[in-house]
Amino acid sequence: MNELRIHTQLHSRYQVFDASGQLPFSIVFGLCRRSPADTDPRPLLFEIAGSALDVPYALAHRLLTLHEQNPEDAEQLVEVDTSRLNKTSTAKEAECLSLPSPVNRTEHWRDAFTIYQCPIDVNGDLASILEPGKKYIIRLAGNDLGVKQWAYGDRKDLISDDGKSSHDSGAVNLVKSKITAGKAAFKVVKNLPWPPRVETRMCLPSSSPSPDSTTLEISVCNIGSDSVTVQTRGDQHFLVPWGPFQPEPDASDDRRRIIHASPHIPPTSSLHIVEPATGKVVRRNEQRGICRLTDSSADRRPKVEDVVTLRPGVPLVRMIDVGALVDGLQDGQYRVRMQAKGCRWWHGEVGEQECEDGRVPAHLGTSTIPPLMLESQDEVELLIRDGKVGLSM
Repeated sequence: MNELRIHTQLHSRYQVFDASGQLPFSIVFGLCRRSPADTDPRPLLFEIAGSALDVPYALAHRLLTLHEQNPEDAEQLVEVDTSRLNKTSTAKEAECLSLPSPVNRTEHWRDAFTIYQCPIDVNGDLASILEPGKKYIIRLAGNDLGVKQWAYGDRKDLISDDGKSSHDSGAVNLVKSKITAGKAAFKVVKNLPWPPRVETRMCLPSSSPSPDSTTLEISVCNIGSDSVTVQTRGDQHFLVPWGPFQPEPDASDDRRRIIHASPHIPPTSSLHIVEPATGKVVRRNEQRGICRLTDSSADRRPKVEDVVTLRPGVPLVRMIDVGALVDGLQDGQYRVRMQAKGCRWWHGEVGEQECEDGRVPAHLGTSTIPPLMLESQDEVELLIRDGKVGLSM
């Protein structure tokens, strides 16, 4: 049988599977047509149901394998019996994936992947065989992607009006192009600790602290019932979503958060200046974060000055100078928006008394926590006239 090679990569969306279902979990697939033999200029469309991307079905039919990792030896894997999984596909019958043609592609092939996420139901058959406390790995069992129906073109080229295949998919088999295709590795936990919800407000005060600055007022209030300590700068450690190769963009941003006490360098990394008429971002903070240390002996514990405590019902207010963001903009109306940023956090108050050598003790930290999110739906209207900034009326 003829074969068409598809570059395939898989990964877990998160490094943990939350059995309580509070953190949605999925297996991420990235697929890209980059074979020299693939010269058709049309998109390639295939049905997901019954393929390796239909994860529970694929495990039941050995298109994928599931292994349990030995806690004492990470290299030792034991295959899990998946024969009791439902052999009937639970994927949506009409769900298809389209892969663009490599012909006349201008972008790098690594930027041309089509991404698909197969969600794992915490009440489904697969979740029932995953045991809390254990680590698992899902891989492709072989080269075959298990695609039963595919075609070049669009939906009508794949399925005719009478519901039958309009293409002889069986003549050419879709297979992975490399020996390795990544893996989805994850640990199962009963539940995850969650931070309290915080409310973040943003406004432009009627009077600025300095006549030469443009200042935003940021207010963050813990609306939970317990205090929480938040890391505002540096190498953040929390659960981040992954694509097929690496974490999602900005997921591991180590720059100053909006509530960082930074009088000399305003923490504006999450702020964007937007042109209302077009919605286009015309300014953003392009400063890079601090260098990530690669020395294994480097002290990665957060400094005490880089954490702040949010007490229930007590707003934390920061005045942020955004003059550098708006400097040089043409006269007109603009909006300031805040991009959501995650923070590492600890239950309770972590102050100087709890810290060792001016740093947060290592035993208090863990990376398997969802982040505390600093985000706001507020938009501040700015009016620039003769180079000066004021409230837009």
